[in-house]
Amino acid sequence: MKLVSYAGQQVVTTDDVAEALVALAAAIASEGESAALRLPIVIDGQKDSADLIVGVGNDLLVGPHLSDGVDPDFSEEAAALREHPLFPARGAQEDEGGEEIVIPALDIDIENGARA
Repeated sequence: MKLVSYAGQQVVTTDDVAEALVALAAAIASEGESAALRLPIVIDGQKDSADLIVGVGNDLLVGPHLSDGVDPDFSEEAAALREHPLFPARGAQEDEGGEEIVIPALDIDIENGARA
């Protein structure tokens, strides 16, 4: 499970949904766009949902969250996030054989705005 922090609130969702959310939010922001998304969440062990807006200027933090019992199945909701028109193409992360493509990290000097 993952803890998603957004607009001063925290919600819990599955790893699969959190991974898709981060990739989609970054892609939407990189296009200078924004979008409203419905995120499946867990509250007191029950399935629910939360609406959030992602894009430029909307901070999103995802981190680990310990859960008791069996995690809910949000695979359909995660797949729906991956079907968003701005979700990054598979080729950017995997080759056709399913092998992960490693993309080198970009190190940016935040204070001066230049690459270090």
